[in-house]
Amino acid sequence: MNSVIPVRIPAAALAAGLLLLAAAAGCGLHNPYPVGSFERGAYYAERGNNVEAVAALESFVRHNPADSLAAEAQYLKGTTYLDMGEHPLAAVEFQILRKDYPTSGRVEDAFFQEGLAYFNQVGRVQRDLTGAYDARAHFLRFLEAFPRSVRVPQVHEKLQEISDLLVQKRLSQIKVYRQLGRHEAVAVTLDDVLVTEAGSSLIDQVLWERARTARKLGDAATETRMYERLVSEFPETGAGKRAARALRGLPDDAPDDAPDAETGG
Repeated sequence: MNSVIPVRIPAAALAAGLLLLAAAAGCGLHNPYPVGSFERGAYYAERGNNVEAVAALESFVRHNPADSLAAEAQYLKGTTYLDMGEHPLAAVEFQILRKDYPTSGRVEDAFFQEGLAYFNQVGRVQRDLTGAYDARAHFLRFLEAFPRSVRVPQVHEKLQEISDLLVQKRLSQIKVYRQLGRHEAVAVTLDDVLVTEAGSSLIDQVLWERARTARKLGDAATETRMYERLVSEFPETGAGKRAARALRGLPDDAPDDAPDAETGG
């Protein structure tokens, strides 16, 4: 018969181990606030226990819809969903806040955060950009509703990001048209971008591509007009400097201080 050899653990080590187990059991699991309270949801949210936070906040709002903290709980639920990357759910929560608590001081922030939720649903430029259009429409409504909001500069930044994303999408499209020799389609697409996305930071690239397309189509007047606009509006950009060389009849790789091709001086 095999004998069991007892293992003796020093009392101090045993006590330390029990303390560690107790600490581990309490870490992230023990919430000192009562079930159904706002504080319980806020406690979980502060510690990044997002699933527990959403459940606790949902319980609070459901059982206390007229409580003074109900709108705050609804807002915190939306921002927690944002932290989780659940952007469509976050948008819904912010919509509910604006609808159910229209006099809350959180309405303005909820309006802004809802726009972020739409924008964050936009994937790579190759994917569907419906979310970008939804976000832009939402942020434009925000500017109408809150023209003096401290969020206005952030909204304008987001609007430019959206515009840049849409321009990148269109520029990727014209590459396909160009490969197919459909230069008229390229011209129409770029002309539309110049009108609809005038606030983009990529307009100099659009103007340059439009000038190149005009050359392909033998449209010297449009080519010159694009170059002149580049030199006037974007003189320090790469496209602006290339346009200046083109207007002087210089090759694209000529130095900026090269003499004009026609005059030689």
